[in-house]
Amino acid sequence: MQLNRKAVTLIEAIVVIAIIGLLIALLLSAIQAARMAMARASCLNNLKQIGLALHTYHDQNGGLPPRSDQNFQSSNPDTHLSFFALILPQIGETNLWNSSVEACSIERNSYLNPPHIGFATPIKIYSCPSDGRLASAVTLKTGQKAAFTSYIGCMGSLERKVTDKRTPNRLNGLFGSMPGISFDDIKDGLSETIMVGERPPPDSYEAGLWYPSGHILRAPQKGPNEFLGIPSLRTLFDQQCHGVQEKYQEDRLDNPCSRFHFWSLHKGGANWLFADGSVRFMAYGNDDILRALATRDGGEVVESP
Repeated sequence: MQLNRKAVTLIEAIVVIAIIGLLIALLLSAIQAARMAMARASCLNNLKQIGLALHTYHDQNGGLPPRSDQNFQSSNPDTHLSFFALILPQIGETNLWNSSVEACSIERNSYLNPPHIGFATPIKIYSCPSDGRLASAVTLKTGQKAAFTSYIGCMGSLERKVTDKRTPNRLNGLFGSMPGISFDDIKDGLSETIMVGERPPPDSYEAGLWYPSGHILRAPQKGPNEFLGIPSLRTLFDQQCHGVQEKYQEDRLDNPCSRFHFWSLHKGGANWLFADGSVRFMAYGNDDILRALATRDGGEVVESP
């Protein structure tokens, strides 16, 4: 008996190929979405570790870093290193911390390596997994090697008054003041006060160093590095970015002025570390809420989204 076999038509072959292509596209999209979700979760965990280290430092020293207000002629690390560097012992980087203390006794300029090897040493929990650029030291235009961070401390909202008048160098956020702020100074509540947020360095690498203090005068890099306000008034003194509108919104790495506001490489928003140690993902467009959350004693009644 002869069997009649019907050949596949061209149209049927095209339909099959189209279905296979659609399935592959959906699979690749799902894989990409899963990778992005994992990167966001890993980034959130980085901030949790930073928050735990800051709490440990606070418990040991009675306040957030820096613990003293030294003049710039001293060799005290509190003067020359950022809070990221000052919590190195609390994140398990004791050897690098000891090296940094010795470096400060030799050379007060923490931009110089040697002896400041921390300037070019990447710290894994200080970089978001979404930003592969920061896994290793970056070569600057000057030829100098430098290590960067995806995170930056919050110095408060510069649109609101500083209510703490005990010393003239106290801002209304949690960073930027010398000496550092105590949790007792946070009248708005730990769960309603921002401590650290995301801000990837621009491709120009004009900002984002994790090691040197943000208080260093006449630094060879534009910054900001260690802390940032909401909004940042630094653009008033930056000819390149003067007048730039600083909103909490998605930006581009090839925009050098993106360094003046909080944002991330995650889709739709960024992770934020609060003073109680919690980390929350907040969608873009919450500028008014962020300005309220940026202050430690502004007295605002706000419900964070």
